[in-house]
Order: sequence, then structure tokens, then C-alpha cells
Amino acid sequence: MDANSGPAAEAARAPSGGNGGRLFGLWRAGAAERVTLALRERFAAMRETASPEISALLDAMEWTLEGGGKRLRPLLALAAAEAVCGDEARGMPAALAVELIHTYSLVHDDLPDLDDDYVRRGRQAAHARFGPALAILAGDALQSLAFEILAEAGSEPGDATGAARALAIVARAAGPMGMAGGQAEDLAFEGKDPDLAGRSAMARRKTGEMIAASLASGAALAGMAADGLAELRQAGLAAGEAFQIRDDLLDLEGDPEVMGKATGSDARRGKSTLLTVLGPEGARRRQDELAGEALRLVGGMRSEKLNLLVRAMVARES
Repeated sequence: MDANSGPAAEAARAPSGGNGGRLFGLWRAGAAERVTLALRERFAAMRETASPEISALLDAMEWTLEGGGKRLRPLLALAAAEAVCGDEARGMPAALAVELIHTYSLVHDDLPDLDDDYVRRGRQAAHARFGPALAILAGDALQSLAFEILAEAGSEPGDATGAARALAIVARAAGPMGMAGGQAEDLAFEGKDPDLAGRSAMARRKTGEMIAASLASGAALAGMAADGLAELRQAGLAAGEAFQIRDDLLDLEGDPEVMGKATGSDARRGKSTLLTVLGPEGARRRQDELAGEALRLVGGMRSEKLNLLVRAMVARES
């Protein structure tokens, strides 16, 4: 498979016109806005009784959250829920939770002791605007709020099993065997030369686990059984590794103006990525193989939205 074939290249070449493309674009924009509005409502409710000091913390929490992200993970949760039960609203608690977890990870990633980035989503990173101490607390509070929202989703007796499953899925994906563990490996690998298997496992933990959790938590809230969730997780891990490869390629080749952040940070920090061992063309081939695997695994759900979201993940420019 060359760089001009495969899901990534096909998605990049796909026409944006056509009724299906327009409908998907309208859904994507509308669903992202519904997530944003639900988050704003949650913060507005907290502000009603917040002290000035807590209000400052809420400002720091919302700063990166409101920075114009793509809301990809929430969209995956909503689309998965709709594919299971026909009602995307069932997946909204999962959508909010995974966006909060993702944003907390960005706030902490940007800190001087981690990636030391001062621009995020085209604006100042949280620690640059509010100081490192408040940024750390903001990340902590974003994570806690995510689990509070998921726990509340099980308040009705009929929803308890799905909510418990979703809570466990997201907690595991964010923790030491998931995103946090992958980030620890990413730090430890700087300046070193792990093999392809080590780099792949790190990418799946660092990025793939939360992509997988987005799909599986939305589906769990919609009532999907455990065996279906396991297959959906595998789809998310493959899609997440492809997404991470695309991220690494953009760090090497992307336009900072389009991306809303500086590029070249991997090289400056001596990060060990899949590009290090595969090279750009080999990485593109692996990205397409992984995207193909993810598309095959989600194909059984017969969801055009999930199919198009996976394709969009590997064709993005930011």
C-alpha cells in the first residue's frame, strides 16, 4: 500500500459535496455544539455557588475546554450510542466525560515539566495564562468532574449497569494501564530507541485507550453487551494508534497556523515515535493499515457516522 492509497488518502480525496457529506458535516457541527452547550451549562451551575477563588479555578478549567477543539472523542461516544440504540443522547454523559478527560490531559501535557508548550488550540496554554499551580488544579478538577458526570448517569435503576460499565471503561483508559501509563512511557522513551512493538504499545496506551473508551463508553450507556464492547475497544485502539501516527506526522510536517500550536516539538525533545523507526512513508502505510482494521471492526455497527469519523481522524490537518 503506497502513500496515495488507503483510508487516509481516500478520505483526503473524498469530495465534501453530496447529500451524505453535507448531512454528516451538519451533524458533526451540531453534535459538537450540543456537547459545548452541555459543558457550559454544567459550569454555569457550578458558578452559582462558587467563591471568587473557585470561580478562578473554573476559569482555568474552561480556558482550554473552550479553546475550539474538534470534539472528536465526544462525537465518537455520541455516534456509538446512536448506532446501538438509535438515540445519541444516551451517550451524552460519556461524551462530556471523555472531553473533560482529554482536556485535563492537554492542560497537564503543556506544563513545563512535561511537553513545555505555551500554545494550545491557537491560544495561550492554561499554565501560561493562569500559572502552573492553577493549571495543575484545573486538570485535577476536570478529571474529577468527568467521573462525577458518569456516576450521575447511573442514577436511574435501569441505567446503573451501563453507567457502571462506562465509568470503569473511562477510568481504566485514563489510568496507569492507559493514557497516563502511555504518557509515562513517552517520557521514559525520550532519547532512547525502543523497538516497533514498544512504540506501538505506547501509542495505543497514550492515545488509543481514550479513543477506544470514547466508543465503548457511549455504547455501554446505550446498552451494548460486554462482548460487543470488547470488539469496539479493539476498533478504538487501532483507530487511536492511527490517530497518533497522524499527530506525529503533523508535528513533523504540519502548518502551525492551521494546527493552532507549534510544530517540531517531538524532534526538539528527542521523542521516540513510530516515525523514528518507520520513517514518514512507512508510518503512512501503517496508519492506513490501522485505519482499515478500525473500519472493518466498526463495520458491523452499520453506522455511516462512525465510518466517516474514523476516516476523518486519519485525514485531519490539525
